[in-house]
Amino acid sequence: MKRASAALPAGISISSTNALDEIKVLLAACGLPTDDLRHDGVFVVARAGAELCGTAGIEAFGAAALLRSVAVRSAWRGRGIARALCQEVMRRASAMQVRRLFLLTTDAQQFFLGLGFATVERDSLPAEIRATAQFRDLCPQTALAMARDL
Repeated sequence: MKRASAALPAGISISSTNALDEIKVLLAACGLPTDDLRHDGVFVVARAGAELCGTAGIEAFGAAALLRSVAVRSAWRGRGIARALCQEVMRRASAMQVRRLFLLTTDAQQFFLGLGFATVERDSLPAEIRATAQFRDLCPQTALAMARDL
């Protein structure tokens, strides 16, 4: 299912994918962890033709979900792609009955504040989120926890 977004440059489309190998290459190039990607996660990608421009995903745990793997290839940054990907993932999370979305970030706090997220104490995250490899092992203790109601 492809969706167009007014916020995207001409020729860019957003669609679902389960091509984790392709996503892993992009995430690694952007310095993001890949070891814990789950096949039951929901991932969307932005493409210019066949070229993968960006990705974002969620791991849902009932009414809570972890927003993860938001990455845009450097050549495509600054064009609204990350925002459009996050908005699409949030729309899908809401359709899955997710009510609160969480994330960890080391360097994108301002971006996520602009999407309506607020900084929260790491210890306040639900047990399901704290049990993820992202929380336990992959993101440093200095990573900020953020949350947003859907």
